Parts: sequence; C-alpha cells; structure tokens
Amino acid sequence: MKRKGGFTLIELLVVLTIIGILSALSITGFWYVMELQNRDRAKIEIKALKTALIDYRSKHDGYPTCPKKICTPGECLFLSLAGFHNERGTLEIPPYATLIPINLFGYDPSSYDAGEIPDFTHNDGKSLILWLSKTLDKDVSFLDPWGNEYVYEYPREDGEPGYRLFSLGPDGATGEGFEEDDLE
Repeated sequence: MKRKGGFTLIELLVVLTIIGILSALSITGFWYVMELQNRDRAKIEIKALKTALIDYRSKHDGYPTCPKKICTPGECLFLSLAGFHNERGTLEIPPYATLIPINLFGYDPSSYDAGEIPDFTHNDGKSLILWLSKTLDKDVSFLDPWGNEYVYEYPREDGEPGYRLFSLGPDGATGEGFEEDDLE
C-alpha cells in the first residue's frame, strides 16, 4: 500500500508535546527573571529609604514617628520623608524638602500646589492624607514591587534600638521577605 504525504497521529502528538514543553520552559523562565527584577528593585528601594532615614535622623535628631497615632507607620514614613511630618511627628505645612529620590518612588513634589493643601486639622489629619493620595494618584505609603506596603517599625516591637524597615516579599505575608540588614 502506498502512503500519502502527511503526518500520523503519533507524529502530531510528539510535535505538540515538544511545543508544550518549550512553552512551559519559556514561561517559567520569564517569571523567574521578573521575580529577580522585583527582588533587585526592592533591595534598591530599601537602600534608598534607609539613606533617607539617615538624612531625616541627622536633620531632626530622631527617626520618623507619629506620637498621636493619627497615621499608620507606613503613612508616617512617607509623610516624614516627603516633608509633611516635622521632628515632633506633627504635620508640616508647607512641607520641608523631600528626602526621597523622586525618580525611584514616583513622588514629585511639584505635582501639587501648596495652596490647594486642605485644612489638616479636619478629621485628625486624615483630610491631608486623602488629599495627598488623590493628588499623587497612589497610596500615601511606599509600596514594594509586589504592591505591598514596606513595613516600618519605630520604635521597634522587639525593644531593640533603631528602626526596622523591610518588605514582606512576594507573598505579602510573613513569608519570604528581607530587611535592610539582608542587603549587605
């Protein structure tokens, strides 16, 4: 019997299997590279925040704090490094000069008009936070590459001196994250 030109079912299945394996490998490789980039970005951002905290401490004789507990630690860190918190932990209007790299965190102090800043005594300061988040079109906190807020502790919960600053990592929980000490 003479065979016509074409592929058998086995040959087609082998080709499809090889294409599937190659596709899975390339997708896995892509996500691995993306994860490495996110980790590197988080390390760079933590180093930049650490440098800004050192600058803040040298200018204000202490680390950012919110003694009235009006804002979250993440909001306190952002407001302090963006110039809206002063050395007493209260709101500063007009703000000091920002201590954070504009190009790294996407915060541009020229993106708002100081004359538009609302009365910050209204609603225990929450009106300023709401105005800032609307003006900046983002949360009033520093977010890691996975969209989670960087965790800032001052004073530290473990009673040690100084502050803690870390990312919770890709899972956003207590899983794999890293602190500024892990960067050395």
